[in-house]
Amino acid sequence: MASDHLEGSHARPSEKPLIESLFLAAGRRVALLAVASLLLIAVLTIANIVMRNTMSISLYGLNEISTLLVALAAAACLPYGLAVSASLEVDLVSHLLNDQGKRLFYFGAAVLGVIFFGVLGFEVWMTADRMAAGHQTTLMTALPVAPFFRIMAGAIGLGAIVMLSRAVSLALRAVRASSSSAVIVAGIAIFTAHMLLALFGVVDSSLYTYLKPDSPVALALLVVFAMWVLIMFMVPVGVAMGLAGLVGASALFGSSAGLGAIGSETTSFIVQDSLSVLPLFLLMGAFASVAGIGADLYRLSNALVGHIRGGLAFASILACAGFGTVTGSSIVTQMTIGRIALREMQDRNYSRELASGTIAAGGTLGQLFPPSSALILYAVMTEQSIGRLFIGALIPAFLAAGLYMSAVAIWLWLRPQDAAVGQRANFGEIANAVKGSWSVLLLIGIVLGGIYFGLFTELEAGAVGAVGAFVIALARGRLSVGNFWQTIGESTITLAMVYSLLFGATMLTFFFGISGVPQAFVDFLGNFELGPIGIVLILIAAYLVLGTFMDGFAMMLITIPIFVPLVHSLGFDPIWWGIMTLICMEAGQISPPFGLNIFVISSLDPNISLRQVYRGCWPFFASTIMKIALLLLFPSLVTWLPSAMQ
Repeated sequence: MASDHLEGSHARPSEKPLIESLFLAAGRRVALLAVASLLLIAVLTIANIVMRNTMSISLYGLNEISTLLVALAAAACLPYGLAVSASLEVDLVSHLLNDQGKRLFYFGAAVLGVIFFGVLGFEVWMTADRMAAGHQTTLMTALPVAPFFRIMAGAIGLGAIVMLSRAVSLALRAVRASSSSAVIVAGIAIFTAHMLLALFGVVDSSLYTYLKPDSPVALALLVVFAMWVLIMFMVPVGVAMGLAGLVGASALFGSSAGLGAIGSETTSFIVQDSLSVLPLFLLMGAFASVAGIGADLYRLSNALVGHIRGGLAFASILACAGFGTVTGSSIVTQMTIGRIALREMQDRNYSRELASGTIAAGGTLGQLFPPSSALILYAVMTEQSIGRLFIGALIPAFLAAGLYMSAVAIWLWLRPQDAAVGQRANFGEIANAVKGSWSVLLLIGIVLGGIYFGLFTELEAGAVGAVGAFVIALARGRLSVGNFWQTIGESTITLAMVYSLLFGATMLTFFFGISGVPQAFVDFLGNFELGPIGIVLILIAAYLVLGTFMDGFAMMLITIPIFVPLVHSLGFDPIWWGIMTLICMEAGQISPPFGLNIFVISSLDPNISLRQVYRGCWPFFASTIMKIALLLLFPSLVTWLPSAMQ
């Protein structure tokens, strides 16, 4: 089961050492100011758009400076995020362990976190030194880039100190508990210290060369196996991916080259224009949530379709689609609409299976309707256009909502007693609902329309979305000083989690590329003479299986470096495959036994059992399989709109 500390689903020992408490105070303030500065960047970007389109002048070099500042803001969130355990883990064993066993596992995970973030921070600093020695500057404004990366390296290094403090605290508690635990703690510490020293060439590394296979592909398989073992034993996914890539690259080309790669690859990856969009759209979603947009969209959807049998279920799906468009998050969409819709449906005697299945399925629309953080990550990792992916997702997203509503209709045709007929809204009620929702509908239209018609870039679209959602929240009187900083605080934790994943994925992607794994995978599947469609069906099946126990982000980051080159070599459009990947993620989120959305629904209402949620999700899972089949048969459902973009 995927577990994300942002949702509080994981039980970590609660006491925090002094240094972590200090970072919670100081780090929170730094992170809050860093993310708040994103709003200033967004405002300047909007000013630039207006000046460019009205006076044909621009703020010189704004885009390249903004990219560096956004990267700095994200890195500044890392120490605070790590201090509050903002990590993504796959938890399959904690329920089998007592408190002491959990503490030992967490100690091992913390030690590996110290190594990863410590090495990463050190190598980013060394890369900055090389940039300073080469007098590297920004292209347009000629600003030295080394100071930016030194600050970034310092933030990552502080994150390593946070992890070290946690490791020491866990070790001390384990040692006090029993002598056997003290032996295990000492063994973990000695082994990891020796590996680290061997990596830097301080001690002899010949002990590890005996484990190295002769073939790069065999080495890659060994590294991937070790990575999965770490992930299954509660090591944060980003740390497991990063260490796997670092060890693999060092084994192939020597530790010096591997260490140099983690610094150079990270610095080049984090300042990509396309990645800078992500924090801005995350900020847009945060302000959209505090503005109460979810309740307004649900009210509008209910006014339009609430009078038919099962109307609240239909309204929930429509509201999830609309709210997902402004948040880009499945979990936030499901929890926001779910809190409203579950209560409404239960008050009107809807069956628990129908109510829970509808919300669990509707929540998946949060990632499919653009702007989607998952699509942004796919675009960054595959060097595709974010705008084309956003536009390409529109028809499949509406198709998904339509198929979910069809599943409700078929359900009620077979079991009409599971939902009641609602009261038809009068014209005044519909008008009031439209009045409450017009601002967010306008914002969605401006963001997507601006991208489609080429009025502004994807980065500028993120700025428009963030400032627009902020203005809506402010105009509605929902944004007090306290709410503002709370919203910013939630964004800092999300950014810390996402970027810690990206740091690890960057190194893993580099290792897969140099080891020849994608081509070996192509050759291996080619031996079976399955044909292009047969191979794609195997990849889809792999995603459906992985989705039952892995978070969608982690699944994407691990598989994209292998799957996308294979799909591209078969002649398929990478935009089409990106949407297909996202739809497979959807299916995994509502697929028993470990679909993440199933557990979110269960947490929203303890009176709804997991068995009831399982039964409620099956019809919607079947409709997702039908959607996959339609996109396989008609790829133009994805590719038509992007081909018409300006």
